[in-house]
Amino acid sequence: MDKKYGHLAEMVHFLIRGSYEGKENLNFLDLTCGNGYDTLFLSNLAGAEGRVTGLDIQDEAVERTKKLLKENRRFNNYTIIRDSHEFIENYIRDKIDAAVYNLGYLPLSKKDITTKPETTIRSLNSLLPYLKDSGRIYITAYITHDKGYEIYKISDYLTHLDKRLYNCIRINLINKDNTPPELLIIEQNI
Repeated sequence: MDKKYGHLAEMVHFLIRGSYEGKENLNFLDLTCGNGYDTLFLSNLAGAEGRVTGLDIQDEAVERTKKLLKENRRFNNYTIIRDSHEFIENYIRDKIDAAVYNLGYLPLSKKDITTKPETTIRSLNSLLPYLKDSGRIYITAYITHDKGYEIYKISDYLTHLDKRLYNCIRINLINKDNTPPELLIIEQNI
């Protein structure tokens, strides 16, 4: 089935699959588990020999993710942790292939609990040293929860990353007027 690039979550999965499918011993992170769809995708792609670590600050997101994985898992290759992604360095032991963020608030839940640019940037700072040479970080950023402030701050942070070490990519839908999400990608420049 043809995937639409305008559905950024599908596009992220398409890009990750294209980069890592068929590889072994993959190590993935889902830094905002939400409803668990990215975690499930990463678990299935990582396979029996890979690892997925998922974090979310909300009990509801952790429970939704665990339930989805239990009902649909093909592999027992994941760990789900209730904690903020700003503390990811407490849980990283090895180099990572890819990390995924879906910023904003938990769908179908309280909209007053949202990701914040300060904690996301702290998390990114912790992750960068752990990227494998082919490693990437995918950030789907939504505008509606804070009128784009988080995207602005993260974009500013990415603009100042050392261009000799990292490529930073920004993908957005330019013909939508309902504040569509944007995709930011960080990759090693090696």
